[in-house]
Amino acid sequence: MEKATEPARVGIFGVPFVVADLEQASAHFVDRARSTQVPLLSAHADVHVLTRALHDKSYGQGIAKFDYVCPDGMPIVWLMRRKGTCARRLYGPDVMEWVWDKGRAAGVRHFLLGGTEEAVARLGANLSARYPGVEIAGLYCPPMGTWDAALNAEMMQRIRESGAHCVWVGLGCPKQETWLFTHREQLPPALYFGVGAAFNFHAGLVKQAPAWIRNHGFEWLWRLCREPRRLFKRYLVHNTRFLWYCLTRKV
Repeated sequence: MEKATEPARVGIFGVPFVVADLEQASAHFVDRARSTQVPLLSAHADVHVLTRALHDKSYGQGIAKFDYVCPDGMPIVWLMRRKGTCARRLYGPDVMEWVWDKGRAAGVRHFLLGGTEEAVARLGANLSARYPGVEIAGLYCPPMGTWDAALNAEMMQRIRESGAHCVWVGLGCPKQETWLFTHREQLPPALYFGVGAAFNFHAGLVKQAPAWIRNHGFEWLWRLCREPRRLFKRYLVHNTRFLWYCLTRKV
């Protein structure tokens, strides 16, 4: 496979976002996953992740440790385009599919970390059926709540023994990003993706918004209507902060 070039970045409120389309990004991720000798971290940042990084200093410092910050939401893509880039949305569920597809020819092995046992089982079955020949090296469904050092060590040992090149982390924001940047020095070599709700989407447990809604930046409203009790506070707080930052800060 031809070596993929490093994607460009553009800063949005000081956070360097990847500028690439899905094909370019996935080709690069497959190449890096196969060749890396160190853990690499990829955050798929929507408005929630970005505003939390700007508001919470420790979380923002952690996001700065990621090798890739991908624009997961259309409002971020629009800000990137205002800076003269040809930015494309690198939506976590889409990146997951592209890397699983392109990685087959390169022999990429995948590990699923997070979610419920039902979600991970259905996710693995669905993606294996959609992409014949894809290799699932392992999976681990950690318990809810906080984790002690022994459990963290067990998860890392499972990943290490699997020989996975790509580790898909579906713990939700901010837990997945926090876990990754907190334990970066102990993680086995691989490319780690924080993809949150992608597990439930691809497992068929949660219905995704139609493409036209996602493309017009209203996925948050679709999800809010379907899960109002869980998501109301998140969107009220972080969407409001995002608008405030857009009005009061230099992008």
